[in-house]
Amino acid sequence: MKNIMMLSLMSGVLALSGCTTFNNLFGNDDSGQHNVQATVSNTAPVTSINGRLVDSRNRMTLYTYDKDTMNNSECGSACLVAWPAFKAPSNARASGQFAAFQREDGTYQWAVNGKPLYFYANDTEVGDVDGDNKLGVWHIVRTR
Repeated sequence: MKNIMMLSLMSGVLALSGCTTFNNLFGNDDSGQHNVQATVSNTAPVTSINGRLVDSRNRMTLYTYDKDTMNNSECGSACLVAWPAFKAPSNARASGQFAAFQREDGTYQWAVNGKPLYFYANDTEVGDVDGDNKLGVWHIVRTR
């Protein structure tokens, strides 16, 4: 009975927090899902490290996809396994070159100058850029 109550409590916390992985609870995220959203404000949570754009929370590298068009992602569900979208809250506000757009599945994704932003699932450490120039169509976002 005690275990059932604890499991129910954990499920409730995860549901309310919107957490899709146990990364925040246990510190490991091997799912490839980097679900980062602005929590304090509704503007893009990004920063620059070593001349490339990263999310400001986990410091993971952000990428663009050449096949995307202005505020439209061509990366569907199979693609998102390897290239998780940089999710935005539904009340995201545009700020400078960053704005959010609504994906076909109803979720929101951050974009820079209209280009949707993604993570690469095989980037596991801060500073990894393993997805840069992958298949000739995935690129880091340079800030210098």
